[in-house]
Amino acid sequence: MKTLADFWLAYWSRNTSQDSNHSNLYYYLIYIGISLLSALLVFIRIVVITLKGIDLSRKLHHDMFSRIIRAPVNLFFDRVPLGRLINRFTSDLDLVDGVMPFGVGGILYYPISLLSKFIMCAIAGTKWVIPLMFVFITTSFQIQRSYSRVFREVFSLSNYIFSF
Repeated sequence: MKTLADFWLAYWSRNTSQDSNHSNLYYYLIYIGISLLSALLVFIRIVVITLKGIDLSRKLHHDMFSRIIRAPVNLFFDRVPLGRLINRFTSDLDLVDGVMPFGVGGILYYPISLLSKFIMCAIAGTKWVIPLMFVFITTSFQIQRSYSRVFREVFSLSNYIFSF
């Protein structure tokens, strides 16, 4: 929607002096409508992500708690200190409740925003952006793949260290 608003501003600035049928109020009201629709879509995205995050947190809590309760007492609780167990339980739930909604929002927003900007550049007349788009996409997937491996290891080590 932001891209549509940018296109509308460009159209408005090009046609405001040539268009005698419409006043500036007409262009302004359409721009306000696009902006309100954009804000509504952002609000809907936040509500959906929040509600799904709550559902995921409930399911994760239920699954983790039921597995801990069903764990064999003589093997599991003798080997795993209670502090490590509680820390792991709370850190996983904190990750799902606090970090994941923002991450999911970014995962949904940024690729679509980047794609719309590439399309806007291609429509504006810079066709060389299309091959550059594929270079950026390929590079970003390679960086993300290497980052994910390192992040998993660091996150696992930090959970282990903070469990003492």
